[in-house]
Amino acid sequence: FFIMIQMKKIIILFIAVFFNTCLSGQEIVKVRLSDGDNITGQLKLPANKAKIPLLVVFVHGTGPNTYLNKRKIGNVEFNYFDLFADEFNKRGIGFFTYNRRGVEIGDNPPYYDKIDSLKYSKYLPLTEAEDIEAIISQLKRDKRFINSKIALLGCSEGTIIASMVADRKVEKIDALLLFGYANDNLFDIIKWQYSGKASIINIRKYFDTNKDNIISKGEYESIDSIAVLGRTRVLRNASFESLDIVKDSILDFRDFASRTVPYFEYLLKKIDSDSDAWIWQNYFRVTSKWLKEHFQLEANKTRLLRIDIPVYIFQGTDDGNVPVEGVYDIQSKFEKANKTNLKCFIFEGHNHDLNYLDW
Repeated sequence: FFIMIQMKKIIILFIAVFFNTCLSGQEIVKVRLSDGDNITGQLKLPANKAKIPLLVVFVHGTGPNTYLNKRKIGNVEFNYFDLFADEFNKRGIGFFTYNRRGVEIGDNPPYYDKIDSLKYSKYLPLTEAEDIEAIISQLKRDKRFINSKIALLGCSEGTIIASMVADRKVEKIDALLLFGYANDNLFDIIKWQYSGKASIINIRKYFDTNKDNIISKGEYESIDSIAVLGRTRVLRNASFESLDIVKDSILDFRDFASRTVPYFEYLLKKIDSDSDAWIWQNYFRVTSKWLKEHFQLEANKTRLLRIDIPVYIFQGTDDGNVPVEGVYDIQSKFEKANKTNLKCFIFEGHNHDLNYLDW
């Protein structure tokens, strides 16, 4: 059943199965944060607003995000969160998203965001956890949600932040739903991303017909339409010989590591020197302070073991941002600790975002 329907709907259906279909409405909410700053959120509710048994708060992945996350890809414009909100609301569940600190909705594609650099610089992992707590505190003061359960739906970095909020217990959380799950500390994740192993994951769906994480010359030069697509669109018609840096007649992670590991080492130097402009332009729209604070955080692989509420992880085998092995690891740790509050769903051929863009 779970494999046959769209992956995003799986997350929603799993916690929504007992609720009736309703129509949705929306409200814009101003949230006052602990330091006096304000952010804007969007609350989408089903028709029966007097009874909301469950309220889901989305916890963003890395970078500037808004409560719409409007995007443009090619000629297609869409709001990332519309699917979540519509499907939750059909089942009587409320859904809340928010503008991250210093971020407002803008007019310019592809991200449609406006960033106040000074305010955005306060976006750090601990601050983000505190901001989520402020959101929950304000929502719980609304009489409609006094008896509502709260679930955090975390994506990517949000799987770290959501787990921090649950572990801190400043606000009561009833469940965690995590996709693009980060098991390790961010330093170790970035190191893995630039180890060459992530590169193989990102291209193996085009070439690796025998699924051994090694690409032979025959697989690479196949006339199969998928292989042709990989060569032309992803690898820009690079020859097999030009990619075979190790010169062992196969392509594996070592061939890509020769290019990516030096970049990782250079990135670390830029982080150490607080080269925020370079990081913004060449790595990601974050600050060196954000990276450094993340590097000091405890990893989910130990933090989650302290959490006793239900935890659900949804992960693709082709996630090139965080390895699926992290899910196997946390499953093993829970089993050894005789903890039964973790359930994992792993989907073959699905990426970090559970193939949302294909949908």
